[in-house]
Amino acid sequence: MKKHYIVGGLIALLLGKFLYPLFTYDVPLGYDPGIYRYLFIQYADALRSLSLPNLAPWAQEYPRTFYLFIAPFIIAGIPVDAFIGWMWNLVPVALACVLAWVTAKRSNTQIGIAVLLMAFLSQAYYDGFFAMYMKVYVSLIFVVLTYYFVERLSVWFPITALLAVLIHQQTGLVLVVALGVWWVIQLPSRFSEPRFRVMTTILAGAACVGLLMYLPQWERAILSPLKSIFLLRGASAPGGAFPDAIFYIKTMPIVLLLGIGGYLTSMKTERGSLWQLSVLVCLIFVTLHLTFYKRFFLLLDFFLLPYAAAFLVSLWNMLKHSSVLRGSLALLILAQCLVGLRVVSMRTPAIRSSDIMLIHQAAAALPEHASIIALENISSTWLRGWIPYRNVGAPGLFDFPGWTIEEWGQFIDGSNADRKALLQRVESESLYLFASPLFTEYYGERANPVLRDPCLKKVDNAPLLQFICNT
Repeated sequence: MKKHYIVGGLIALLLGKFLYPLFTYDVPLGYDPGIYRYLFIQYADALRSLSLPNLAPWAQEYPRTFYLFIAPFIIAGIPVDAFIGWMWNLVPVALACVLAWVTAKRSNTQIGIAVLLMAFLSQAYYDGFFAMYMKVYVSLIFVVLTYYFVERLSVWFPITALLAVLIHQQTGLVLVVALGVWWVIQLPSRFSEPRFRVMTTILAGAACVGLLMYLPQWERAILSPLKSIFLLRGASAPGGAFPDAIFYIKTMPIVLLLGIGGYLTSMKTERGSLWQLSVLVCLIFVTLHLTFYKRFFLLLDFFLLPYAAAFLVSLWNMLKHSSVLRGSLALLILAQCLVGLRVVSMRTPAIRSSDIMLIHQAAAALPEHASIIALENISSTWLRGWIPYRNVGAPGLFDFPGWTIEEWGQFIDGSNADRKALLQRVESESLYLFASPLFTEYYGERANPVLRDPCLKKVDNAPLLQFICNT
């Protein structure tokens, strides 16, 4: 009964941590709520007409499975904003519970319970939620289930593995590499087992299905990222929108030390397990600075959580005869908790509710076949999500209007003639610019020539500038 109270208390702490932003802020956390909202709407509309959405190239690189899975719920009447609101806030809690359950089955109940504590303490785990890596967390649920089923050679594992791969490429890559290496290691000694041979055939079939599902976006979703792994390394590789590793060394040292200690200790009891291999794959990306290596710190931390839990339980049991040392360990955990909660309080939305209201005003004022260009990147993804049926562009995003960095510099700092020439090249029945306070806050005095351009007419009651020199 005592264990039930501890589990309930830890789940309550997780709920409090991940639901706190929902009741504190008027807008979702993260970089991509607008992108998710836009794609949820597009796939729901497409499913209603039994077709695939007509998406711009940038949107086609997003795997379809996740959005197709959500689409029936939107069609059934669940508001799309629920999926970037309270439902998303619950996903990290659900993932932590699944990981704890599988760990308890794989090791013991104590370690499973400790996983919930590690998930609560982990700053990287919260930052992935803050950045709204929704596909990563959903994919990880299926990765955890896959590893559980694989170790039991359950017929369910090809299904969960396929779902993990189809929901998110990078998480799927970790699974594919870890599972592939594990299978090769097991193959010589276990191929004589009839069940293992059957599972090998099923796994090969699932791999073929996965390849077929990715064929429509092969170039942007698979080939380009794979090439970048080999061609872009070190300083040349894009890190991804995630803090540096040193930030986590400073803010979650106890969790990391426990994870490293647990991982090294595990070498005595297991060699080449899926969990160990997953840690190694993520470590390669992080240490070699491969493409989007910063995002892999979230995955590295996640796969270390069971090892951190195991090492904590081992230390606690080892110190059972010393209340002083146990108390010291508890104080370290408490200190880690306080540092983490302080950082959580600093994680605020990237945009204000007043900016969302301006986006609603812009949407109401836009003509039916108009295109709109955001003049900065902060509001652009939100504009895309809340204006889902117009052509939306922004600097360096959405393949529209297709200007280079140098041309964007000309637009902001050039002459009226420069701006006119650039805007006349944009193919649109009518063209508007979204000029919210975020634009002037970002550019300061440099924004004034754009706002005063004679070819840009201010729209009443909306933060819009209409381009009127298109002839």
